[in-house]
This record gives sequence, structure tokens and C-alpha cells, in this order.
Amino acid sequence: MENKKPFSPSPLLRFPKRAVHLDFHTMPGIDDLGSQFNGKEFAATLRDAGVEYVNVFAKCNLGFCYYPTKVGYIYPDLKRDLLGEMVDACHNEGIRVAAYFNVGLSHEHALRHRDWCSVNKLGQVYKFDVMNHWFRTMCFNSPYRDLILQMVDEVLEAYPVDGLLFDSLTPTPCYGIECVEKAEALGLDMKNDDDVRKLAFQSSLDMKDSIIAKATERRDNLFMYFLGLEAAYQPTHQELEVLPQGGWGYDYLPARIRYIRTLGKPYSTMTGRFQGSWGDLGGIRPEPALLYDCLNSVVNGGNCCIGDHLHPRCRLEPAVYKMIGNVYSTIAKLDEWTDGAKPVTEIAILAPWLVGCGDENNAKCATALRGYSRMLLELKQQFDVINAEADFTRYHLLILPDFVRLDAKFATKLQAYLEQGGKLISSAWAGLAPDGTNFVLPCHRKAMRFLGDEPCQYTFIHPSQDIAEDMPDIGTTIYNQGIAVEVKQGTPLAELGKGYFHLGDWDYKHEYLYIPEKELTGRPGIVAFAEGCHFTFPLGAAYFEHAACAYRTLLRNLLRRLLPNPLLHLENFPSFGQATITTQPSRRILHLLCYVPEKRGTHMEIVEEPSIALDVKAKLRLDGFQPTTLYLAPDRTPLPFTIQDDYATFTIPVVKGYAMAVLEDAR
Repeated sequence: MENKKPFSPSPLLRFPKRAVHLDFHTMPGIDDLGSQFNGKEFAATLRDAGVEYVNVFAKCNLGFCYYPTKVGYIYPDLKRDLLGEMVDACHNEGIRVAAYFNVGLSHEHALRHRDWCSVNKLGQVYKFDVMNHWFRTMCFNSPYRDLILQMVDEVLEAYPVDGLLFDSLTPTPCYGIECVEKAEALGLDMKNDDDVRKLAFQSSLDMKDSIIAKATERRDNLFMYFLGLEAAYQPTHQELEVLPQGGWGYDYLPARIRYIRTLGKPYSTMTGRFQGSWGDLGGIRPEPALLYDCLNSVVNGGNCCIGDHLHPRCRLEPAVYKMIGNVYSTIAKLDEWTDGAKPVTEIAILAPWLVGCGDENNAKCATALRGYSRMLLELKQQFDVINAEADFTRYHLLILPDFVRLDAKFATKLQAYLEQGGKLISSAWAGLAPDGTNFVLPCHRKAMRFLGDEPCQYTFIHPSQDIAEDMPDIGTTIYNQGIAVEVKQGTPLAELGKGYFHLGDWDYKHEYLYIPEKELTGRPGIVAFAEGCHFTFPLGAAYFEHAACAYRTLLRNLLRRLLPNPLLHLENFPSFGQATITTQPSRRILHLLCYVPEKRGTHMEIVEEPSIALDVKAKLRLDGFQPTTLYLAPDRTPLPFTIQDDYATFTIPVVKGYAMAVLEDAR
């Protein structure tokens, strides 16, 4: 069903380095809409803040249009063509413009065309028991689809926009008649939840493809992006939406940007200026938090986009654009060393669920990914996140996290990688066949026998002396149980203990909540084999949920066995600091980020100021590169360094939030 033919537009202009995404979701009942709009002031404010690309509104979440549409609903009493005036004003300042359409949400159309709404499994089109932005959504197989295509066509006919952005194409299960009939035509069973997910996914892809086809009838050099669809399905570029204080958290960006940077298209991150999430018109984050987000993008090879929400009177807030200007002026000073820079990595986390419609395990897989990503960041390892279609041979070691099952095609490709000398770390159910009955890879099957799920809760891990460095001399609690195995030809590197009771046992007198360790089980917690090792518990998910430093120490000790000469060694740099290596012609660049998102209040993570690290000692593997000079950018402050055994060794005196050390061959 899935459309595999890639979209190939005409060559685009240079991908924008610094952009603003301007929301304008406007509730009905505002009688002074656009009353303060001045095109010259609007564009000059963006220009002075260093903005070179802006997403502005054609149609908002409410379903209102802000141009003289012939097919949609114009915002009541709107007296001017806001879209047209913004496009003209921005183009006069050399700022490119994309037109925004929300596709999945359109409340005005949902009110007047209930038959265009998605129908949930309970038969509801309005979910009054939920009441959020998505309490009613639009069905892409209804006549609403044609309305969106007509809007796209009329905007492209009337306005010389440089791009299009479509929101809320998230696959949404629908049980309306159009979807039922489409399922029948595709041979899908609406009683099967997996088939309903496949239909929703295909319907979103079909909507995207129809929009692309309609748009390219007018123009074939547009930037186009479809929020809600996974990165692998984007036609021209990637915009990674991530508001750390708006629900995404600070663990989201590091994992996901290391995925989108492998897909071969230009990319940016879309953060926001809001204290909360989208729509927080009066909320402004601390400036260091916004700078941290943008730095995190550029050090990973990306560009920047900052989200804002325009007041209905349509005057940009000076305080917001002063902050954006400050951040973008700092980022612009790094352009010489970030433009075209490519990440240098040697480890990849396998994330095959990021292609396709997924299943009920997707949320668990995402948790495991964030846990493994967090550990590798804290260990200063250089890694990517890849799907099953990527080139495995670029990496010395692959991680198969927690819940990833192997079908025949995936297993064959992974086995070929191992036969060429690649290394593997896997955990818990990862590596089992889709039916969960046994391991698939020969290295797993030879090393251990799968017995089923681990029966004890809790268990306690006791590492062997080979991997016990810095581990506490105590049975360390394993909070998330995985699988039970019996060692065959593998080498046990840790043994599991069990408690006197199972957590939560109830004998109608007591619930057993205090679980001391009683004895060893004879079952391994880690099994080594020639190609790598397997944790029997879900290491990634367990670390993300419990942040037990001992789990990270176990991973570190195993990585030292499997990758004895890593790309980077750091001393005097805190565990929360991030280290990224990039390369340009004649340059090898080390980026150090030193910020702490602190939990404040009930749920908010706040970055209010940079942190400081002193006398950070670095050893960076050169892989044959022969630098002649080392300096700190952008000021080009020289630093001494030595080279021995293919490593450059140097010390960075002060890292205040961010430092960039550039090894360069100046010959």
C-alpha cells in the first residue's frame, strides 16, 4: 500500500539557516484582528532578528483563512489580505515565506460538516469527554480532502510563496463510511486494530501525496513539510518539532536529531519561545534556554527555527524578537564551522519502527531509544539513530534496543553486518522473532536459550569482575524485568539474584512491598558472545524510567570491551555535558555543551543559565587526519595540543555553556 516512489523536486534555493514559525490560531470573537499590522515594521522586525525564512498562516487550526479565499471560511470581519501583505513585505526584505495550513484540524469545517470528521471506535465525531485541540479531527477520505487541495491551489495561484507547511497529518484511526469502504478495497479488516492503524497511516500518506501532486502542478521548487508524518516520508527537508518545556522534554531532541541527520535531506529543529507550549502567547523562556536549543541543533549539523504566536492585532512582540535576535546573532557567528559540517560517529541505535505504520510497541520502543540515547550522551559516545533501511556498515557497533523484533529481511541484513566484523549490543526482547518464541540471529541462538519472560520481580544484578569497575559491591536492583535465558555457548558476565518475595504479592494479609535479595538464580543478567553481548533486562527503558547510574556503568564497561579505542575521551566534563564531533574539509571539530535542565515545580524543566566546566581534557581520535593547528571558535583563540597514537590531546580551559575546539590542517 505504501507509496515508495520518492518525490524529486526541482533544485531548491539554499535551505534557510534561521527561521521563525509563526502560529496564528485565532478564536472567533476578536473584533480588532489585524488592527496593528504594518507590513514594513513586520518584515523589518524579522530582518533585524536575523530571520531569513518564516512560516505564516493561510489556514489555522480553527479552520479560518487569512486571505480572500473562494472555497474556505475567511475569519469573520477580516478586512485585509494578511497572507498577501506578509508575503510581499517579507520578500521586500529578502525573507522567504512558507504558507501554513492545518490539515488534520479545522474546527469551523467540523462544526458545519460533521460528515467530514473522523469517527472514533465508539462512533463519536465530537469527543466532548476529552476536550483538547484534537477532540474533533478531520477525515482525509471525506470530501474535506478536496477542499484542502483547492485551498493549496488558490494560494499557489495568488501568492509567490517559497514553501508550504501542513500540520496535523498524524495518522488518526477513523471508522467513518469512507474509511470503511477504503479498507474493504485494500483488503483490510476494520475489526483488527493493526489494520485500522495501517489504513490511517496510508490515508495520511495519500493526503500528503495528493497535496504534493496538486502543488507541483503550479510550482516544483517549493519547500514542503508535513507535521505529524515521520521523517522518512518528508519530501524536501526535515523540521524536527521539539519544545522542551512544551511536552517534548530535553531527552527528545538528542535522539531524534541523530536520526533525521542520517536521512540525506537538509534539516532544522523547531523549538519555541514559550514558557509552556504552543499558544502560550505571554510566555517567554529564559534566553539561555533558547540558545541551548539552537546550539543543540547546529552542533548536530542542523539549522534553527523558533516558534512564536502572533497576537491577533498582528504586531510582533519586541521583547520576543529582541531575544530571538540575540540568539540568532550568536548562532550566526558559528556559521563558518557549522555550514556543511558532518557528524562523525561509530555507534548506531537501530530504530526500525520509525518507518511504517508501527504497532502498539511504538511507545515502548521510543522510551528505550531515549534511555539508550541518554546513556550514550552521558558517556560521550558518538552515535546516530538509524532505521532498518540504513547502511549498517558505516558503524563499528549497533545497539538493538529492548523491544525490537527481527523479521527475516531485517535479520538477514543484521547477520551480514555481523559477519563483516560488526559488533552488537542487544537487550531484553530485542532480537526475538516477531512471534516472540525464540531468537533469530545465530549469535543469540548459540549463546543462550530463551526461556520466556523473567518470573521474578525484583531481580538483582551481580556483574563478574570483568565488567565490575565502578559498580557498587551489592546486588543492584533491576526494576524492569525482561526475559529469562539459559547460557549455552555464551559467557555469562553477570548473574541475577531474586528476592524473598515478588513485588506486589498479596496473601490477603499483606502486600509485599519490601523485597530484600535472598539468593542467586543461576540465570545470567548479561551474556557475551563473539559478536557482542545481550542484557536480559530492558536496559534502555529501565534507564529512562529510573536513571540508575549503575546501568550506565555496565554499558560503559561493555563498550570498553567492544570499542577499546573510542572516538573521544573526556576528563573534567560533567555527565550532563554533551560532546559532539563534526568534520569539514581540513577540519575536525569538537563541540561541548554544558547546560543543566533543572526540574522545577510539578513538571517543568528549566534552563536558566549556562553551567561552567574548567580544564576539560580531551583526547580525540584522528583516524589519520593530521592537524597543524588548534583553536577555539569563533574567536580563534589558539590552544596547544599533542598527537600520539592517532589521538590529539588538549585541554579547554573554560566551557561556559558552549565551547568549540577546531583541529585544522592549515597547509
